[in-house]
Amino acid sequence: MRVYYTGKAPSGEPFTGSSFGYVTYDLLKRNTHSFAGVAAYAVNPAGLTLGRGIDARLINNAYVTADLFGMLGVQPVAGRFFSAAEDRTSGAEHVAVIGYGLWHSMFGGDAKALGATIVLADESYVVVGVPPRGFTGPQLGGVDVWLPMSLRGPTSRQDWTTSWRVQFLRLIVRVKPGVSADQARADATAAFHNAYTGDDDGLKEATLSVAPISYNNQGKETLDNTVARWLLGVAIVVLLVACSNVVNLLLARSARRRREVAVRLALGAGRGRLIRLLLTESVMLALAGGIGGLAVAWATGQLLRTMLLRSIEWTSSPVDGRVLAVSAAISLGVGIVVGFVPALRASRLELTSSLKSGARDGGGQGMRLRTTLTITQSALSIVLLVGAGLFVRSLYQIHSLDLGIQPERVLVVSPRWPSTAALDADARTRERARRGDLYPRALERFRQLPDVERASVTVGLPFNSGFSQYVRVPGWDTLPSLKGGGPYVNAVASDYFETIGNRLLSGRTFTSADRAGSEPVAIVNELMASVLWPRRNPIGECLYSGPSNDSTLTCARIVGVVAVARRNALKEDPSMQYYIPFGQEKGIGGTSLVIRPRRITPAVIETVRRTFQELDPSTVFVQVQTLQESLDPQLRPWKLGATAFGFLGVLALIIAALGLYSVLSYLVAQRTHEFGVRIALGARGSDILSLIVRSSLGMAAVGVALGLAMALALGRFVEPLLFDTSARDPLVLGGVAATLLLAALVASLVPGLRARDVNPLEALRSD
Repeated sequence: MRVYYTGKAPSGEPFTGSSFGYVTYDLLKRNTHSFAGVAAYAVNPAGLTLGRGIDARLINNAYVTADLFGMLGVQPVAGRFFSAAEDRTSGAEHVAVIGYGLWHSMFGGDAKALGATIVLADESYVVVGVPPRGFTGPQLGGVDVWLPMSLRGPTSRQDWTTSWRVQFLRLIVRVKPGVSADQARADATAAFHNAYTGDDDGLKEATLSVAPISYNNQGKETLDNTVARWLLGVAIVVLLVACSNVVNLLLARSARRRREVAVRLALGAGRGRLIRLLLTESVMLALAGGIGGLAVAWATGQLLRTMLLRSIEWTSSPVDGRVLAVSAAISLGVGIVVGFVPALRASRLELTSSLKSGARDGGGQGMRLRTTLTITQSALSIVLLVGAGLFVRSLYQIHSLDLGIQPERVLVVSPRWPSTAALDADARTRERARRGDLYPRALERFRQLPDVERASVTVGLPFNSGFSQYVRVPGWDTLPSLKGGGPYVNAVASDYFETIGNRLLSGRTFTSADRAGSEPVAIVNELMASVLWPRRNPIGECLYSGPSNDSTLTCARIVGVVAVARRNALKEDPSMQYYIPFGQEKGIGGTSLVIRPRRITPAVIETVRRTFQELDPSTVFVQVQTLQESLDPQLRPWKLGATAFGFLGVLALIIAALGLYSVLSYLVAQRTHEFGVRIALGARGSDILSLIVRSSLGMAAVGVALGLAMALALGRFVEPLLFDTSARDPLVLGGVAATLLLAALVASLVPGLRARDVNPLEALRSD
């Protein structure tokens, strides 16, 4: 289980989080009785560079305590994991456990990798072990290298193991058998309260709790998990639609084989033997379908991984031994279930009437059952199509959403330099100053590239990083508290708003004259302007901001108002935000270059990377990616839902249409004699066609009504997964209903035309 805390935010609102300090990990390990084990890990969001120079590449890494692997029941496939000595909080050896994928890509899976040296962020580490294939730790995401937690603490802050303020860990516990979640919560909370000596009022009364490790950082199930569970349910519904269709076909087939079955029984075949024969036929049919399904699953699985799940490290085929075993079991079970009813009905024939039966026999109860199954298929297909329509509608709403910026047009350049840990304080200060001076020079170089429209520098980046500082506005004793939080601050250079596509609403943006040492100025977003300076123009007003302990804060004159831009999430409350010129910031850091090329191509990305490396050869690695890549993980659930729901919904529609076609075809074959009589008595061909079409649309209409009722009933469960879309969206419901009715009309045309063209003389002479 994961450990969470629920406390109070500065606004007084309840807040749930999962970031803890090392001191909390230590006290839970020593002072609780509910847990069989406690471990900690910290994923490095920025990653590390592997190698040196032009061949360096960015890899994902995580810091873990030595007890994490054992708690998760993981055994190394090569070497060992970290020892207790390597998990010390000081003086730890530079050792590393490398992921299975990196082991194969870098060392070819050779055991000689053990003891080899790899270079991470310009520091050497000795490889001591490899976890099993597919192991990603407590989170679903690729990890290339695990390092001991003792190497995580910043060298300039040696108090991270005892400070309550330094919070960067996720805690994992194994609850002892027989201990409930309530007991674990009470035990952990009591231990925390007894030990806490920090000054955070929100944490002093916090409650600690446990929840599944798959939950997000706020203690709630992730949207990815919820969508995955719904997709499992959708797959089961499609299976039911397919099963009902197969049952329908087998019932029709058994009706056509009544005389054959009767002859077998008359010649002495036992009913048990007959049931086994028919069940064998249905099982072979199901197994053949299962084999075809596995081929489709392999192809579509590869496609989904490539298109929608690129951020996940896949180490095995979509179709592995477990999938084969489950598919075989499902196919066998389905074959028995769908074949049982037709086989049982066929074995209970009355011999005399069955031996005299013809093609017109087999109606009555059998026809009613087949009609019921067809209506059921239609209803279930409606449910799936409504789900697909709602997810597609959500995805459309997302793409239509005004983010306030244009992330798909922006490249983010983030250089990585060697560690300065070995330098003395003066040398470290000089190196930081040198790196800071590189950004204006790099900016000028990028602006000269022919493929670049605009470029700028920023401290703080949408969907990546942000900052908040002390803010004072004349006329306000206390700033209003908004649900979206803030005010938040970014330090940006000239052309920033034009580069990322943030609209200027009034005033001006920063120019090259707005820099360190110039007059303090600021730009606020529209929300901040309307909240702090209601009913008046904020241009020319004063804003004081900076570190709370800085007594030299001066008035920053507001020179512009820009549109509200999303900061972190697609679904978030708008927040107050302001911008100051790059170089005038104090107490915040983390600089990135943003570029707006004419076109984003691999060649342009490589040109940008090479340009910065030529400017400063000391860089270990220069990461260049689109701003959209930071947003893509949030889009994944809706893309996956729209794609999978849509595919399965269309598949169910096709199956339902084929089922309807088969029922109507059987109906026409069964009633051929009747149609011949009707035509002989003066009925027109159009009357016969109309009869078949009305029968088809009647069954479909009943299925549509039932399906819409089911979709409306399930809507309240699926609505939390949607984006600005109602589960009762009339456009989706009406469109799905019309689609199924159109499919029913098309499915009825071929049987209807066949019935219309019946020759009355041949029909009257037929059996």
